[in-house]
Amino acid sequence: MTKIYRLLLLGISFILLVSLGYFIRQDFSFLIDDFWFTSGLLLLILLSLIDQPHFSKDTNVFVNAVTAAISLLLVKSENRDFLFWTFLSFIIYLTVSSYILMWLRQNPLNQERKGIQFFSRLNRQLGRPEAIFSAFFLWGGIRQFGITSNEFNILLWFWIIFMILNIPTLAKTIEGIFIKMKETNNQEAIGQIFGVQSKNTFLVKLSEDRTQTTRIFDFVEFKYSIDNKIKKGLILDVYLLNQEQWVKVLTTQEIERIFSNKVLLTSHTPDFVYKITEIPETDYLERLIGLITENSTIEKIKFIYNSKASITEGQLLELTVRNERVLYQVVEGMTRIELLENKNQTGLIIVEAIQLGTWNNETLRFEQFGWVPSINTPVYLATNIDDVPLEQSEYIIGNIPGTNYPVILNKEVAITHHTAILGVTGSGKSVFTRNLIRQVVNETTKVIVIDLTGEYKAKIEDIQPIISEDNANKAFESIELIAAEERKFPNQRDYDLIKAQEEVIKTEFYNSIKIFLEGEPNEAIFELPDISNNSGIIEYTKWFFWVLFKTAKTKQSFGKRVCVVLEEAHTIVPELNSMGVSDFASKATVNSIAQIALQGRKYNIGFFVIAQRTANVSKTVLTQCNSIIVFQEFDKTSSDFLSNYLGWEFIKVLPTLKFRQAIAVGKAFKSNVPMIFEVPNLDT
Repeated sequence: MTKIYRLLLLGISFILLVSLGYFIRQDFSFLIDDFWFTSGLLLLILLSLIDQPHFSKDTNVFVNAVTAAISLLLVKSENRDFLFWTFLSFIIYLTVSSYILMWLRQNPLNQERKGIQFFSRLNRQLGRPEAIFSAFFLWGGIRQFGITSNEFNILLWFWIIFMILNIPTLAKTIEGIFIKMKETNNQEAIGQIFGVQSKNTFLVKLSEDRTQTTRIFDFVEFKYSIDNKIKKGLILDVYLLNQEQWVKVLTTQEIERIFSNKVLLTSHTPDFVYKITEIPETDYLERLIGLITENSTIEKIKFIYNSKASITEGQLLELTVRNERVLYQVVEGMTRIELLENKNQTGLIIVEAIQLGTWNNETLRFEQFGWVPSINTPVYLATNIDDVPLEQSEYIIGNIPGTNYPVILNKEVAITHHTAILGVTGSGKSVFTRNLIRQVVNETTKVIVIDLTGEYKAKIEDIQPIISEDNANKAFESIELIAAEERKFPNQRDYDLIKAQEEVIKTEFYNSIKIFLEGEPNEAIFELPDISNNSGIIEYTKWFFWVLFKTAKTKQSFGKRVCVVLEEAHTIVPELNSMGVSDFASKATVNSIAQIALQGRKYNIGFFVIAQRTANVSKTVLTQCNSIIVFQEFDKTSSDFLSNYLGWEFIKVLPTLKFRQAIAVGKAFKSNVPMIFEVPNLDT
């Protein structure tokens, strides 16, 4: 029963009851003196139609009982018969029991104890206005006019008609006839607006007699009675409530522009909705993704996915906030059940997206936007941008999935401020790194690959060892001689021999490094000599890094920028906690490399740290990496470490990243927020 119907019934009932009273009494004294009129008008009509049209709560029952008790005071003492005292006893019971129930009730009724449920439901039936005041109304008429009088028969017929018209199913039928009459001259109307969720979203009850089929993503037109404007809209959802079909209609300026802001229909009944049958060619339905929902924040939005278009993790989206085009990236999706009226439910997909910001075409970066979108703001797939110009030091390592928005890396900053490239085997990081090496090498930048696996030598054509075989053998012979001396007791060692052999090592490494830095090849690989002495290998590696850093400090690397690639970094710079207590040689090597990581940027030398897991890599080295590129990761240790760079919203994405997808963040990138991006399909 709608509000309009109840108000109409109230007005008609009031006029009819007053008219009947005047007809019976031939004056208006009944307005004050007669108990039947007080019960009929002030209680039966007002309480059943206005205060409690649907049901009565414990508090309503208490108020009804108190009001009924007061109305009984109008009965004169000579008319207080057996029925009067019966009514009074009944009213006292309702008053006391409903008052006690108000004290006892702490939970929803279906969660209360059985006794409380029983008496509460009993009182709600007995204490309804229709029950209490119908009895008062009829008893008052009988007491005053007699049960066989014409006056009582007139009041009885009034009561019968009123109660029939108050039946919800009959009221619904009458309303349907009324609406159908309004639609007589508007057969194309599919429904009527009955609610507004926000300034751009309307709830429409569909007409049962509509001749046109109605589907999600149909376009409609209507005249809204509040602002008297004609609007275009799009049906986004269909609900079934109380065996009636309802739809949600979205209105936006973008929808108006589809139809060139023209009025399509010649006449409109206010708040009636009409289906548009001729739709211009548009990609709007392929771009619309959903509507903003509750609990969105400045940094992260939540929206209801409702679209023909499919989206995936990492998808770039856009929406308008305060006339600014703000971009977000999808990081999570979840299902949710939404409760409607009368235990009806509907299933939803809720999507979460992190703000990247507004795109600045001049600086080619995302800039953070400082406000949250309104509820029901439309969310769209991001549109592409024009090709961007790059500076000489910049390189596009990939694009945000599904778009041409570039992820731009500053090659110089990536080297001098160190970059970590992390990910499990098979995620695409090695191919990505080899391609990145090709991009950073030039006349002023040299790359030294520390690869103990031999993978790079097989994949990169013509790459040569930085240490020649002859120099490597001489250096290792000196390392062996030093090791032999250090195995002696301190008082038996030949320190002059040790010092001389150290000079040989420095000279052999320095000469090889100098030739590489001053020569034509821009890439070289650091290989280990073909030996089985593990401690000798560690010393060999330590001395190489010591000489490399010394050359950078004293000779400024002969005017070159040096990029050292640590492939399988856990084998070269392992975490100190994972080493044995007596593994002093390995710790010395890690310290040599850590010194470069800490001070290298001052001398134009930097690292690309490549690793599968962060757990076994020196944190001293990793924490000096100002830029991070993360491919798929699973282990918790890596997640805990990376959360300092990415935040937990992106950490949750890591296990589900696709092949060749990664997250980039740090000083070397144009934007200062993490971004999911897709690496181009590379050959090697």
